Amino acid sequence: MSMRNSPLAFGLAILVVVASQSAFADDSSITIPILGGKPIIDGVWTSPQEWSQASLTSVNYTDGTQLVIKAKHDWNSLYVLLEMPDDYVSDGHGAICLDTLNDGGPYMNSDDYCIVLGSSLRAYRGDDRTTIMKNEFPITQETEGARGLSGNNSPYGSRDHMSYEFKVPLKEYGQLATQYGMYITYDTRGQTDNYQHYYSWPDFDTASYLDAPSPRSWGKISLSADADVPEFPIPLVGAVAGSVGIIAIFTHRMFFKSID
Repeated sequence: MSMRNSPLAFGLAILVVVASQSAFADDSSITIPILGGKPIIDGVWTSPQEWSQASLTSVNYTDGTQLVIKAKHDWNSLYVLLEMPDDYVSDGHGAICLDTLNDGGPYMNSDDYCIVLGSSLRAYRGDDRTTIMKNEFPITQETEGARGLSGNNSPYGSRDHMSYEFKVPLKEYGQLATQYGMYITYDTRGQTDNYQHYYSWPDFDTASYLDAPSPRSWGKISLSADADVPEFPIPLVGAVAGSVGIIAIFTHRMFFKSID
């Protein structure tokens, strides 16, 4: 490649590197849009549009399993869907943990709650000493959870598979805010063996669905006033714009230099 084209190549290289780093730099945060319609908490996709206007986080694990996380909110409540296209048996649990003060820490404190759905719906509150969900907390009136086999309305998977739906009334578990710490866990016995498999977001190695990592290692969620979440992260958009600007400047200079 000639020196005349090297600035353009340099700019393109910057664009590729920055874009790839922006795309993968932060996989432990979710921006959640305001809902376009309230989902029915019945454990299945009631219609193809029910969760279409929600954030989408897809976690792929080393064993080939995929966990789909979708969420939306109305400021007062958080609505979450957990879906595993390769889980066909209702034999596990789905859980959502919230750090309502978003203050992290080594242990689950009194502001940290976990909503766990298995054969029944339960809630746990931190005890300031451990990260194990053992301090059971009464389910509030507005808290909802249901699981079932999502059918043809789901865009994921080619057959009926497990999904968990939650409604978490945020004010009943602490003060309303726009940012929370969040941890999600999902377990299933699987289809081919008797070993319980555990999955989580952020990814955490555990041998029990009641054992969580330190809240300082949880992911972060931000409640957005927008109905649509940008397809690309904001830092990536800025990086692309900046890189395009660099390329344009170099190209402009090379053009006029060639005229001279």
